[in-house]
Amino acid sequence: MAEVARWLRQSRRLSGLTYEDLVRATGFSRGSLNRAAQGWRSTWPVVEAFTRACGTDVAEARQLWLRAKAALEGIGQDPDVIPIGQVGTFEELREAMNRLRALAGSPSLRELEERAGKRLTRSTLSNVLSGAVNPRRDLVVAFAEIVGVRRGEAAAWGAAWERADTNSRVARARTARDLEAPAKPLMLMPAPAALAALADIPLAEWAAVAELVDAVMKGSTGAGQPPSIAVGFQHDPASGHDTITVSCRHTGMDRETISQAFLTSWTGGTQGQDIFGLSFVVACLQLGAHITLRTARARDSAWTVLTFDLASVTAGSPWHALIGAEPKAAAEDQGIFITIRALRGPWLQGRQRRLRRDLGDIYSYLLRKQRVQLTVSDRPVAPRLPCIWGEDRFVQRREGNIAAVQHLDIVVATRYRCRNCQHSSPLGSPQCPQCQGTRLELTEQRVWGWLGVQRYLHQSDYGLDFLHNGRKVLIRDKRLFFFEDGPDRSMVEYPVDGPAKGRLVGEIHCDHVPVNFTTTAFDYDSPEWRAVVHAVRGHGPLAPRHAQRLGYAPNTSPLATLFGAFRRNDPGLRNLIPGDGTRALHDEAAAWAERFRKGDPAFQSDDKWYEAVLAHSTPQPVVAAAADDRIDLVSLSPEDLDDLVHRLCMELHGTGEGPRELIGPGPATTVFRDRPRTGERWVLQCRRNRHVVPAETVHALAGQMLDVQASRGILVTTSWFGARSHAFAQRSGRIDLVDGRALKALLREHLGIEARLGFSRLPPGWKLHDIA
Repeated sequence: MAEVARWLRQSRRLSGLTYEDLVRATGFSRGSLNRAAQGWRSTWPVVEAFTRACGTDVAEARQLWLRAKAALEGIGQDPDVIPIGQVGTFEELREAMNRLRALAGSPSLRELEERAGKRLTRSTLSNVLSGAVNPRRDLVVAFAEIVGVRRGEAAAWGAAWERADTNSRVARARTARDLEAPAKPLMLMPAPAALAALADIPLAEWAAVAELVDAVMKGSTGAGQPPSIAVGFQHDPASGHDTITVSCRHTGMDRETISQAFLTSWTGGTQGQDIFGLSFVVACLQLGAHITLRTARARDSAWTVLTFDLASVTAGSPWHALIGAEPKAAAEDQGIFITIRALRGPWLQGRQRRLRRDLGDIYSYLLRKQRVQLTVSDRPVAPRLPCIWGEDRFVQRREGNIAAVQHLDIVVATRYRCRNCQHSSPLGSPQCPQCQGTRLELTEQRVWGWLGVQRYLHQSDYGLDFLHNGRKVLIRDKRLFFFEDGPDRSMVEYPVDGPAKGRLVGEIHCDHVPVNFTTTAFDYDSPEWRAVVHAVRGHGPLAPRHAQRLGYAPNTSPLATLFGAFRRNDPGLRNLIPGDGTRALHDEAAAWAERFRKGDPAFQSDDKWYEAVLAHSTPQPVVAAAADDRIDLVSLSPEDLDDLVHRLCMELHGTGEGPRELIGPGPATTVFRDRPRTGERWVLQCRRNRHVVPAETVHALAGQMLDVQASRGILVTTSWFGARSHAFAQRSGRIDLVDGRALKALLREHLGIEARLGFSRLPPGWKLHDIA
């Protein structure tokens, strides 16, 4: 089934489909499809539906699945009839002998040797039946007789050996002639059926136009300046169809170069060099069918014009492309012009406006860095700028100040790159495995970019952009916000705080990771992609407690750092969320982001958002009776309560003879380092409760003290303890219980913090002033 799984994964990579797309196309669950792609034993309907949805060869998938089924089940067919008259090769003869042996009850090799007397030996039979050697004619006939074939029918087995031997001799002679024949060039042309299948590959309009922009950009390299690429639309009143032209006037290609570019792209061009490969054809088929390419350099005397009609090819006509020449209007004319006529549907202003917006998004980095200039219908394409907090903004956490922008630049591997074909190979390779060239140079595979925090929350407008050679392949992708701990065990880690909206974004460059031929997805099964994931989000869960519960080491990756500091959506300085003193201004912050996108100068910096953050954290006094602004310990989040108790304990025990530093953490648990003189180790637990703390919680603390060899345990809660808990702590003599009213008094005395306990009723034995 591993071979079947490899076929399915390759099919999905070629199609560019996600598992969600496959679920919709096949009707099977994501778990069934994922298990099939991971090598689990799967039924043929699942494998067939998976293959058909990806558009790959169902017949080949069927052969792989049948082979796997035979390996899993053994020779399960009843060999009642062995078509010995159809056997023509030694492989088929060996299969027939094994089936004949199975029909005879699968006698052992020792038993066959005893039946044959001196004619057959176990070692010879083992080599023949396993395929190590080809059998002799007399051995085949003797084998057939000793397993029960009548003497008259055994002659058919001898005739089968003769056919297999003859075919083997012919094959060896043909191989010898092929080895002696001189090498000939092979021209590979796409079959009409293949082109028709390519036309059905789903590709968004912006992605199709981007493929043409990429082709013009690659053809314009070497101009010495950033290319200026124009996308224009024209309407033909006579036919009623629209035409698109993608052009660049900086430089062009001559006739020989353009011919070689097409030949290389269709006969195995390397990634990044195939200007007019499959992606170009798929893009053209999505937009139209009749393509004209005009190109020339300033020193060329005429335009080179290449014209081909993909519609006629998909209809079954022979493949042909006409290459000719046209005179120049001016001698200095140059450039590349790709024109596609008879577009699918009219390209009205609204459609062109959406294209301009989408191209500004995927080419945002190149446009911002002025590495390319792009226009659509003579209007410049503006880059989509990230609306994030400035690098000087930060939040305060236990481990220090965490900036709202995290930069990363990590070398994940060092490999050889071939200067001829750009193919990469491991260090120590004597030559390129792709072209056998020896011009190898050391290159570093880098993952670089930034992670940041948006100034607003949004239901979908968040996530990470992954770029390949400056172009976005994944746009606001959220797959790194999921943690997968095995097949069918996936959980969403972000967002987890209400409202269910996110604000973590980023721009990650990973030029070395393979992409599919439409540049819309990475090879997610490749080691290069797995290295990118590890560099950005680490190996384990993002949440520290979840990581510890599953046995992972603390996650210190850039995404985990940002997640730990900015996962909460409460207003104020602690989380950099705008508010008005009483509530979070989520909708207002998103509206300000729209004004940022429109270029309003007052909203380009993050000052407007930060003013609202400060306003919430320092509310203005009101004339009416002041609201109770004391901290309600019962309503604090577990994380905020942990921080508060941590500050209190460090104030009480952080100097002198007390513990100076913390190790851990665990679930609601902090372990202090050994005290410098006495060698003691303490365990501190913090529990937010509204009701009595169960006695089992105190028992569990005692067990944890034994695990870490602690001499003292402290259990802090916002509620109260029962009589059983106090009795157990008193018997132990090493456990201190701090209830809510004691915690309230300690905070006022040592930290100057006024707090209250928001209980709906008084705990047993407490007074009103204990909670108020």
